[in-house]
Amino acid sequence: MSSTKDKSGRTLLIVDDDQEVLRALAFVADTRGFEVACCRTAGEAVALAGPGRRFACLIIDQMLSGDRGIDLLATLRNRGIEGPAILITTSPSDTLRRRAAAAGAPIVEKPLLDEMLFTQIDRLMRAD
Repeated sequence: MSSTKDKSGRTLLIVDDDQEVLRALAFVADTRGFEVACCRTAGEAVALAGPGRRFACLIIDQMLSGDRGIDLLATLRNRGIEGPAILITTSPSDTLRRRAAAAGAPIVEKPLLDEMLFTQIDRLMRAD
């Protein structure tokens, strides 16, 4: 699922294995003027995000089926994928908080409030 509107470098990569969450995030992002690239698995995200590809922001669910979002983020970074990142999860552990901080990726906890998530996206895009 991805939007086809040209939004000049405002593409969000959203990775979540929950189809309903993915649809909701994509809808809200589109209404806020972002182009959206959606993936349900880490493998889809790696395949979509070619070397040197730049996203306005990576939004990655921590608990993907068979994978962890923080590990996907490391894989994307190792493949040259740029852009700020946010991890979304429920009840993050201290270890995850440390790893996310080291990766420069803030955590937004579920249940997601779109205002909180998009405030964080805007902040990261301004800092980048």
